[in-house]
Amino acid sequence: MDIPALFERYDWGYEAVADAVWRSSFADEEDEEFDLYVAAGEEWLHFAVSPLTPTPSPECRQALASLLLRINQSVRLVRFALDGDGDVALQADLPLEALSFSLFAATLDALIQTTRELGGRLARVATDPSYEFSI
Repeated sequence: MDIPALFERYDWGYEAVADAVWRSSFADEEDEEFDLYVAAGEEWLHFAVSPLTPTPSPECRQALASLLLRINQSVRLVRFALDGDGDVALQADLPLEALSFSLFAATLDALIQTTRELGGRLARVATDPSYEFSI
């Protein structure tokens, strides 16, 4: 499947950053900019908004990780993840064998909507030990 053609049909700007890896960006209502990466593997198309939050402060890591696990139960198509450095990402994967424009668009919509709804509040949870947010 031609991934650049899917971006173009979605009417979304992108740039190739490596072989089979594309980057795009978007902003939330506070003009906070987020990077969206799409990478084609052998069998899967991987999506990631990364980093989603600033690097969590040590005193906030446990509360953030616990909150992300609770949120993961209620979101569909996307999931939150922590990498080895503790950075938060919002991820999704689609099987290349069943890839269609409608699935690609639904995945981008879910990533963008979830980021816009939760990104700012999760950034506060990651950096402000006195901030409380529950879902």
